[in-house]
Amino acid sequence: MCCALLLVAAAASMAAAIDDAHKLRTRFTFRRPTDENVLSILFGCDVIHQLPGNKVKFNHNSVGTTLPVICNAPGESYDVFPLCSGYPMNDESKFSRFLDKLAHSSSCTNDDIVCSSINCNGWRILRFHKQVGSGKQCYVRVQNAIYNWDFVSSDGVGIFAPTKSVHLAEFKQTQPTTIPRRGLLATFAEIPLFKSLFVINPIHAIYDIKDCRNIIPKSIVSSSSYATLDGHLLSGEERVSVIMRENDRVDVEIVSFSRSAPSINGRIVWPFIGRIQKRFFLKEMEHLSRVAKCSK
Repeated sequence: MCCALLLVAAAASMAAAIDDAHKLRTRFTFRRPTDENVLSILFGCDVIHQLPGNKVKFNHNSVGTTLPVICNAPGESYDVFPLCSGYPMNDESKFSRFLDKLAHSSSCTNDDIVCSSINCNGWRILRFHKQVGSGKQCYVRVQNAIYNWDFVSSDGVGIFAPTKSVHLAEFKQTQPTTIPRRGLLATFAEIPLFKSLFVINPIHAIYDIKDCRNIIPKSIVSSSSYATLDGHLLSGEERVSVIMRENDRVDVEIVSFSRSAPSINGRIVWPFIGRIQKRFFLKEMEHLSRVAKCSK
């Protein structure tokens, strides 16, 4: 039924107005996506022109919700992983209950990936974390992979950084450790039961944080994040962080905030997208775990 509804959404998207034919948006396609063709799939045409920033926008007004919270005192951190600015931190008791629920929702995969899920303030918040190795070289390998935003799983999910650079949006710098980025990216997933059908989604990198020492006491943290663009069937943001702790242990954390996009197609797909989301993030974590152990 999930796949049938996805196909309904695809048909509705294909029936959009003619003047939106080449709009950047989620696409369903039987073409296997690659770095070279993903732009033409996203735009629905083979000729891509540079677009002014005011022609493309994010599809929600909470861009930056995954920004790590900077600690002002050595004991201020509430967690061993970077807190998100979108967490309910204004009320101490509410925040404590939130973290308790997040912890109690945790489960562990056979690959030692700890998965948590909670609904808060209209968001589905997913968190995945794993110890991937130790030492500075391991940390740097994962850091570079995070900044590249480019992974492809043999199971048919991944992220592409198109070979042709297209700069569409800017994210305002809000912290001294934040490096604004420009860059269109694309997530993709093969639809279960339809092994040759792919869904391709437009996203945009919004910030990098490099080697920050005041997010988690006695730890070094690097992060990168992307947000969903207008035309995506979901609204939200993903942040990936790598943490090197005082004992040289290296951890990776993936956090996702998501909800339905404000469109009919988005509302149709939303109730059935959970499994695909979890599969996507688990494969991303597996990819980063392999990168951490690769010495080349």
